[in-house]
Amino acid sequence: MVTVPFVLPTGITAAVLVAALGVLSLGWLVALERRHPPGKPRFPGHAYPIVPGLVLWVWSQSDALPAPIQRFLALALLMGLSMWAVLTAVWLLGTALHNHSIMDIAYPLTPWVALLVAWTSTGADTSIHTIALLACVTLWSWRLAGYIARRYLPHGEEARYARWRQRGGASWWWWSYLQIHLTQGVFVWMWSWPMALALGVEGALSAWAWLGCVAWTVGYVFQVVGDWQMHRFRADPTMKGRVMDRGLWGWSRHPNYFGESMMWLGYGLFALGAPWGWLGLPCVAMVFWFMNQGSAASMTERYMLKTKPGYAEYMTRVPAFFPRIPRARR
Repeated sequence: MVTVPFVLPTGITAAVLVAALGVLSLGWLVALERRHPPGKPRFPGHAYPIVPGLVLWVWSQSDALPAPIQRFLALALLMGLSMWAVLTAVWLLGTALHNHSIMDIAYPLTPWVALLVAWTSTGADTSIHTIALLACVTLWSWRLAGYIARRYLPHGEEARYARWRQRGGASWWWWSYLQIHLTQGVFVWMWSWPMALALGVEGALSAWAWLGCVAWTVGYVFQVVGDWQMHRFRADPTMKGRVMDRGLWGWSRHPNYFGESMMWLGYGLFALGAPWGWLGLPCVAMVFWFMNQGSAASMTERYMLKTKPGYAEYMTRVPAFFPRIPRARR
C-alpha cells in the first residue's frame, strides 16, 4: 500500500486545531438554528457542521488506530482542505458576480480537484486500479460541470438562489458562504470518502473495482441520456408547459439523480478493494438518501407541482427514483 508523504501536526498543535474547528462548528450550528424557517423540517438536526471537527478529533487520537485508518483520515482531511479552498474561491467569485448558482457548476469539480490533490500526495500511483478511478471521476466531473454551465450560465442566477438572496437581505454576502458553499461542501466531502479509501489499492482491477466500473457505467448512461433527452424536450417549443415523461423519464421521475447515485456507488465499490473499504458504504447510502428522499428530488418535485399542471398525474404513473420499465399503454 502506498503511503502518505506528509505529516500532519500532533500533540498541542492538533488539540488547538480541534478546539478552533469545534468553536467554528458550534457557531455555524447556532447560526443555522437561528435562521431556520419556522415549520420546515431540519436536515438531520443540522448536525453536519460538527462533522469536520469530529473527524479532526478522531485523527488527533489516531495513534491507536490501524495504519489504513490513519492513512484514510489523513487523506480525507487533505481532501477536505482542498475542497474548502476551492469552495471559498467559488464563493468569492459568486459574490463578485452576484450569482451563487455557479456552486452547481463547482459541485462536480470540487471532488475531482480534491482527488487529484490526494493522489499527488500519495506519489501519483499509476496502477490500473487508480487510473480507472481517476478516469471515472474525471469523466463524470467535467461532463456534468459542462452541462450545468451551458444550461444555467446564460440565464444569470438560478431562481432558487435568487430567492435565497432575497430572503438573506443585507447579510447574504456572508450567509451565502455558510448556507450554500460550506453546507454543500461538507456533504460532498463526506460522499468523497470512498475515493480516499480507494486510493489505498494498487495493481490490477479487483473484482470490486470491476463491479464499480459496471455500476458507474450504468449511472453515467442514465445521467447522460436523461440530460440529453431533457435538453431536447426543453428545446421543442411544442412541449412548453408539458411534463417530460418520455424515454428514461418514463422509467423514473429523476433518472439523472438515479444515475448520479449509481456513479457514487461505483466509487464505493472501488473502495471495497482496500482494507477497511466498507467504511465508505455509509457515504454511498447518504448519496442515495439525499438524491431520493433528501433535498435533490424533494425540491424539484415541489417546484414541478407548482408549475406543471400534469405533474401530479405523472407522479401516479412513474416511480420517483428507482427505474421501472413502463408497461405499454393500451
